[in-house]
Amino acid sequence: MAAAAGIALVATLATAQQRPPGGGRERMAAAPNPSAIVSAELAFARLARERGQWTAFRETAEDDAIMFLPDTVNAQAWLRKRPDPAQAVAWSPRAVYVSCDGGYGVSTGPWTQADGSTGTFTTIWRRQRKGSFKWILDFGSDQPFAAASNDDLLIDGKVADCPARGGPDRVRNNERLPVVPIPNPPPASGEGQSNDGTLRWRWTNGPDGRTLDVMMRYQGEERQVIRESVAAAPAP
Repeated sequence: MAAAAGIALVATLATAQQRPPGGGRERMAAAPNPSAIVSAELAFARLARERGQWTAFRETAEDDAIMFLPDTVNAQAWLRKRPDPAQAVAWSPRAVYVSCDGGYGVSTGPWTQADGSTGTFTTIWRRQRKGSFKWILDFGSDQPFAAASNDDLLIDGKVADCPARGGPDRVRNNERLPVVPIPNPPPASGEGQSNDGTLRWRWTNGPDGRTLDVMMRYQGEERQVIRESVAAAPAP
């Protein structure tokens, strides 16, 4: 319980530091809330432990979600009737990034296999009509996770800067913004963004390996907050 309280506190404080222009008086499509992304990722990992790894992936994925195996595949098509491994991989979020409009979030952190091997995961989440989240992209690498803090109870939560009030890309009040689904079959390489453009991502997948880049508008500039890469497997 203490760990959960610490996680929630860190995420809530991160949210409180980010306000839309005008001191929060402008109403947005959804409140940006890093703790909601933390909760979704923790529930995802718990479901994998309790119900099975691929069962958890299947039940929490959007219809257009993608995975890299190493080809870029539609997750629901690949997961259909996929048997669960005897022991699920374990993971937990250590950093969360949320778009200004609250519609999308990205979580990243370390994973550990039953054999002790470790690496880094990144999950991109899309908000549902009733407020819950489902993931649309799952990316993993065998690179060690580079944590901003050595404290395993701390989660770094950041909310993107909101578009300038009255600007051409301002967040539209109380309007459900359109969702652009990922095609099925998905492209080997592609990109996406939150509906307000404050959180963007790009993946590449080719003969040299695959990469994932996540960018967000933060503190007055666009910053790259995640870059993960996996080299292609050596030829036999």
